[in-house]
Amino acid sequence: MKDIRSILPHRFPFLLIDKITEVEEGKRAVGVKLISQHDCEGSPDDALPRGFILEAMAQMSGAALHSESRSNGLGMLAGIDNGRFYQDVFAGDRLTLTIDITRNKGRIVKGRGTAAIDSRIVCEADLLFAFQSIT
Repeated sequence: MKDIRSILPHRFPFLLIDKITEVEEGKRAVGVKLISQHDCEGSPDDALPRGFILEAMAQMSGAALHSESRSNGLGMLAGIDNGRFYQDVFAGDRLTLTIDITRNKGRIVKGRGTAAIDSRIVCEADLLFAFQSIT
């Protein structure tokens, strides 16, 4: 699998993907985030902030849309719908992030993201992206 840095523009400490395990460009991507104590610092209940889970799913979408983003410009997260959290995530957990692109029309892309620990889904959401030209 390609180096994450060659696919995503994010860098430490904002890169929330540790490994990309599967990419079907324009359709699907799967990856892993290993949750450390550092990721959970500052949270009153020592759980990973839920916004980090959504951002990690958005970054995984960047892996699925890697070739799309080069041809259509810069992809920006434009919205989150139907987000549900089922369980907190803590240091030591291995979060598997999956994104399936459900709509890819013009400059608007929609995907369904899930985050799971083992086979238990801890979060799911529909993510909306808008591409804008970079000139």
